[in-house]
Amino acid sequence: MAFLSARLSRGKKYWSICESRRVNGKPKNIPIEYLGTVESLFKRLHQEDDIVINTYSHGDTSVLLNIAIELNIIDIINKFVTPNKDGTKPSRDGLSVGASILLAAIGRACHPTSKMGWYDWCRNTSLEYCLKTFFSDLDSQHFWDQMNMIPVENIPLIEEEIVKNIIEKLSVKLDLLLYDPTNFFTFISSQNHHCDIPQRGKNKQKRLDLRQIGMLLMVTREDQIPLFHKTYRGNENDITSFKEAFKEFTNRLKSITKELEDVTIVFDKGNNSKDNFKLIDNEEGLYYVGGLVSSYFKDLIKEANDNFTTTKVDNKDVPIYRIKKKVWGQERICLVTISDQLKEGQIQGINQHLAKKYKKLEEFKKQLENPKSRKQYTKEDIETRLQKIIKGQFIDEILKYDLVELKKNKFTFTYYIDGDSFDKLKEEFLGRSIMVTNRNDWSDEEIILAYRGQSKVEYVFKNLKNPYHLAVRPQYHWTDQKIEVHILICIISYMLTATAYSRARKNAGYKRNISNFLNDLKRIRLACVVRKKGSKVKYQLEKISDDLKKIARILKISDNNTRPKVKLL
Repeated sequence: MAFLSARLSRGKKYWSICESRRVNGKPKNIPIEYLGTVESLFKRLHQEDDIVINTYSHGDTSVLLNIAIELNIIDIINKFVTPNKDGTKPSRDGLSVGASILLAAIGRACHPTSKMGWYDWCRNTSLEYCLKTFFSDLDSQHFWDQMNMIPVENIPLIEEEIVKNIIEKLSVKLDLLLYDPTNFFTFISSQNHHCDIPQRGKNKQKRLDLRQIGMLLMVTREDQIPLFHKTYRGNENDITSFKEAFKEFTNRLKSITKELEDVTIVFDKGNNSKDNFKLIDNEEGLYYVGGLVSSYFKDLIKEANDNFTTTKVDNKDVPIYRIKKKVWGQERICLVTISDQLKEGQIQGINQHLAKKYKKLEEFKKQLENPKSRKQYTKEDIETRLQKIIKGQFIDEILKYDLVELKKNKFTFTYYIDGDSFDKLKEEFLGRSIMVTNRNDWSDEEIILAYRGQSKVEYVFKNLKNPYHLAVRPQYHWTDQKIEVHILICIISYMLTATAYSRARKNAGYKRNISNFLNDLKRIRLACVVRKKGSKVKYQLEKISDDLKKIARILKISDNNTRPKVKLL
């Protein structure tokens, strides 16, 4: 209910239209529209048109808030926070820890920014109105203090309870789950010794100059709902992270499915090793579809080249060779396929690497042939350097060199592409993929389609690196505990968005991607109509465009649902 309120400033009384909202748990008058002095108010009352309209982004924040209430996000987080010394639950600025984490997650989905910049985004949304409160005091210190109340060891417990609620509400299919790791570069200084997780490693965004954070995910194939995540040190390779997380994610599966029967994990070749397959083999009832590194199984590739048959996969003919073969101590189904798309990509990659090798070879060649060069190289020194330069996958098979003696004990070299070797590589090796599985009852098509599902978890990572929605970056945290809680916030953000997106696709026939989904929801706005004559304030949705009406109905965006019941403290 809006009302008139007056305040004194420099001896003059100024009027405004206010609403009562809770700040720090206590009622406070929040100005909706400033009216000015009595004189200016009198002028306004005699104007024919005396309406002010303010509009706010509403659809995206409203939907995510409603999903969070449905999944009981706030209570789940509060269940696992560190209590105060007197046993009470911690709070700050009138918000429980769970409420603050939820607000951060909603902001992360809609507009990734620093914690300091969170309120600048929030003030242009309907969140304050929906939650009947005022968030101007929510700065970075607020979020840091609230994040500090979540012990790292409780993060998996929080995630597990949320996952169980999602599975129940969405009837999520758990028959095929996709696993993959990635990393995110940071700007944490190398001189910062307050954290161990950020380390230098092989960054997938090519920022080798920066420390990075590793994160692995397990998601559902159908809706890409995150079921498990783990934050790990940036210098760990994929094989090590898989080994260290294996027991944790199998325990998660047992917890949410009761048993592993008829659950299949899909992972790519980068996670495979003899030790990792031993772990998998010892987990009774766990099915998998994985990949093998082709260069380690050249004999299998050679055997397949003489025995390919054709199978229909998604109504397309695919060359395929299937055999039951002993791999790392166990008999497994191996599938070798040929992909023209993969072959073209590999050839393009080889040519890019060759260009870099040519540049290094030319620089070394000039150095050797420079008569003013004081450094003397022996024949053995030159060969060692050349072998180091041309070393690389496929490169050392096709890039060759010959030493040339310029004069006694002074050598240079020429280099060239071995055309026959390159043609043989294209014809007999490139484009081949090897899949391995213990799904003996599956058809070739089922195995291939399952392995291709790996692209869907990579799509999740692509969204988590989208700077406009759902992004992990920017992250301005430099202690391990804060980093892990920040990643939890990002995962909760993705869970909420993926849940809403799944409903829009299944029930409203929505066909655009998840980033466009958030953009479209943002187009649904809430208007605050202030009639200064009579001090009347009314909130109502702007006219929803025809293409969004069905989504609004399915996701319950309406004038009757703008202020859901939620306990923030």
